[in-house]
Amino acid sequence: MKKLTFFLILIISIASCNQTKTNKEMNPQYTSSITFLYYHDFEYGKDFIENVLQLELVMDQGFARVYKVNEKAFLGMVQAKDSTEVSGSTLFSLTSPSVSEEHARVKELPVFDLTEMKYFDSIPLKSFFFDDKEGHKFEIQEFLSETDKQKF
Repeated sequence: MKKLTFFLILIISIASCNQTKTNKEMNPQYTSSITFLYYHDFEYGKDFIENVLQLELVMDQGFARVYKVNEKAFLGMVQAKDSTEVSGSTLFSLTSPSVSEEHARVKELPVFDLTEMKYFDSIPLKSFFFDDKEGHKFEIQEFLSETDKQKF
Protein backbone atom coordinates (compact mmCIF):
# COMPACT_ATOMS: atom_id res chain seq x y z
CA MET A 1 0.00 0.00 0.00
CA LYS A 2 2.87 2.39 0.83
CA LYS A 3 4.43 1.75 -2.60
CA LEU A 4 1.12 2.43 -4.34
CA THR A 5 0.65 5.67 -2.38
CA PHE A 6 4.22 6.73 -3.20
CA PHE A 7 3.73 6.07 -6.92
CA LEU A 8 0.40 7.92 -6.99
CA ILE A 9 2.01 10.94 -5.32
CA LEU A 10 4.92 10.73 -7.76
CA ILE A 11 2.58 10.56 -10.79
CA ILE A 12 0.52 13.51 -9.53
CA SER A 13 3.70 15.51 -8.91
CA ILE A 14 5.05 14.79 -12.38
CA ALA A 15 1.71 15.62 -13.97
CA SER A 16 1.48 18.92 -12.12
CA CYS A 17 5.03 19.84 -13.16
CA ASN A 18 4.19 19.12 -16.80
CA GLN A 19 1.17 21.40 -16.86
CA THR A 20 1.87 24.43 -18.98
CA LYS A 21 1.46 27.72 -17.19
CA THR A 22 1.90 31.19 -18.53
CA ASN A 23 4.74 33.35 -17.22
CA LYS A 24 2.20 35.47 -15.31
CA GLU A 25 0.82 32.38 -13.54
CA MET A 26 4.28 31.14 -12.56
CA ASN A 27 5.81 34.41 -11.39
CA PRO A 28 3.69 37.50 -11.97
CA GLN A 29 6.29 40.08 -10.92
CA TYR A 30 8.71 39.16 -13.75
CA THR A 31 8.01 39.19 -17.48
CA SER A 32 11.37 37.99 -18.86
CA SER A 33 15.00 37.41 -18.00
CA ILE A 34 18.33 38.39 -19.49
CA THR A 35 21.62 36.83 -18.48
CA PHE A 36 24.41 39.31 -19.24
CA LEU A 37 27.96 38.20 -19.93
CA TYR A 38 30.70 40.81 -19.60
CA TYR A 39 33.36 40.70 -22.33
CA HIS A 40 36.71 42.47 -22.31
CA ASP A 41 37.06 41.42 -25.98
CA PHE A 42 33.68 42.68 -27.17
CA GLU A 43 34.20 41.65 -30.81
CA TYR A 44 35.06 38.11 -29.74
CA GLY A 45 31.88 37.93 -27.61
CA LYS A 46 29.76 39.25 -30.45
CA ASP A 47 31.25 36.73 -32.89
CA PHE A 48 30.81 33.86 -30.41
CA ILE A 49 27.15 34.61 -29.68
CA GLU A 50 26.22 35.30 -33.29
CA ASN A 51 28.19 32.51 -35.01
CA VAL A 52 28.61 29.75 -32.45
CA LEU A 53 25.29 30.11 -30.60
CA GLN A 54 23.53 31.61 -33.64
CA LEU A 55 21.23 33.81 -31.58
CA GLU A 56 19.10 36.58 -33.08
CA LEU A 57 20.05 40.15 -32.15
CA VAL A 58 17.05 42.02 -30.70
CA MET A 59 18.69 45.10 -29.14
CA ASP A 60 21.96 46.90 -29.82
CA GLN A 61 22.99 49.71 -27.47
CA GLY A 62 26.57 49.88 -28.71
CA PHE A 63 28.15 48.94 -25.36
CA ALA A 64 25.56 46.18 -24.86
CA ARG A 65 23.73 43.76 -27.14
CA VAL A 66 20.78 41.49 -26.34
CA TYR A 67 20.02 38.27 -28.20
CA LYS A 68 16.85 36.19 -28.17
CA VAL A 69 17.15 32.65 -26.78
CA ASN A 70 13.42 31.96 -26.86
CA GLU A 71 10.18 33.92 -26.42
CA LYS A 72 11.05 35.52 -23.07
CA ALA A 73 14.63 34.46 -22.31
CA PHE A 74 17.57 36.48 -23.56
CA LEU A 75 21.36 36.47 -23.50
CA GLY A 76 23.05 39.83 -23.29
CA MET A 77 26.63 40.89 -23.68
CA VAL A 78 28.22 44.02 -22.23
CA GLN A 79 31.54 45.69 -22.92
CA ALA A 80 33.51 45.13 -19.72
CA LYS A 81 35.26 48.21 -18.34
CA ASP A 82 37.80 48.59 -15.57
CA SER A 83 35.24 50.41 -13.40
CA THR A 84 32.08 48.59 -14.45
CA GLU A 85 28.83 48.84 -12.45
CA VAL A 86 28.92 45.08 -11.98
CA SER A 87 32.08 43.32 -10.90
CA GLY A 88 32.54 39.80 -12.16
CA SER A 89 31.57 38.35 -15.49
CA THR A 90 27.87 37.48 -15.22
CA LEU A 91 24.71 39.36 -14.26
CA PHE A 92 21.23 37.80 -14.05
CA SER A 93 18.62 40.40 -14.86
CA LEU A 94 14.87 40.09 -14.37
CA THR A 95 12.41 42.37 -16.11
CA SER A 96 9.56 43.70 -13.99
CA PRO A 97 6.59 45.88 -14.90
CA SER A 98 6.99 47.56 -11.48
CA VAL A 99 10.65 47.98 -10.59
CA SER A 100 9.94 50.54 -7.86
CA GLU A 101 7.73 48.06 -6.00
CA GLU A 102 10.37 45.36 -6.44
CA HIS A 103 13.05 47.69 -5.04
CA ALA A 104 10.93 48.37 -1.95
CA ARG A 105 10.31 44.61 -1.51
CA VAL A 106 13.93 43.53 -1.98
CA LYS A 107 15.17 46.33 0.29
CA GLU A 108 13.55 44.49 3.22
CA LEU A 109 15.26 41.18 2.43
CA PRO A 110 18.73 39.79 3.20
CA VAL A 111 20.58 40.97 0.08
CA PHE A 112 23.99 42.62 -0.22
CA ASP A 113 25.26 45.76 -1.97
CA LEU A 114 21.76 46.91 -2.90
CA THR A 115 21.96 50.02 -5.08
CA GLU A 116 19.52 52.86 -5.34
CA MET A 117 17.34 53.03 -8.43
CA LYS A 118 19.40 53.89 -11.51
CA TYR A 119 18.10 55.43 -14.74
CA PHE A 120 19.70 54.66 -18.08
CA ASP A 121 18.41 57.23 -20.56
CA SER A 122 20.27 55.68 -23.51
CA ILE A 123 18.35 52.38 -23.30
CA PRO A 124 15.84 53.68 -21.72
CA LEU A 125 15.25 51.73 -18.51
CA LYS A 126 15.43 51.97 -14.76
CA SER A 127 16.90 49.28 -12.54
CA PHE A 128 18.73 48.37 -9.37
CA PHE A 129 21.45 45.87 -8.56
CA PHE A 130 22.22 43.58 -5.64
CA ASP A 131 24.21 40.48 -4.69
CA ASP A 132 23.39 37.30 -2.85
CA LYS A 133 25.63 36.21 0.03
CA GLU A 134 27.88 34.24 -2.35
CA GLY A 135 28.52 37.26 -4.58
CA HIS A 136 26.24 36.39 -7.50
CA LYS A 137 25.08 39.56 -9.28
CA PHE A 138 21.41 40.39 -9.90
CA GLU A 139 19.49 43.24 -11.49
CA ILE A 140 15.77 43.96 -11.57
CA GLN A 141 14.88 46.29 -14.40
CA GLU A 142 11.94 47.96 -16.08
CA PHE A 143 12.08 49.02 -19.71
CA LEU A 144 10.52 52.44 -20.28
CA SER A 145 9.83 52.45 -24.03
CA GLU A 146 6.66 50.71 -25.23
CA THR A 147 8.59 48.87 -27.95
CA ASP A 148 11.00 47.39 -25.41
CA LYS A 149 8.17 46.57 -22.99
CA GLN A 150 6.53 44.47 -25.71
CA LYS A 151 9.81 42.72 -26.52
CA PHE A 152 10.81 41.99 -22.93
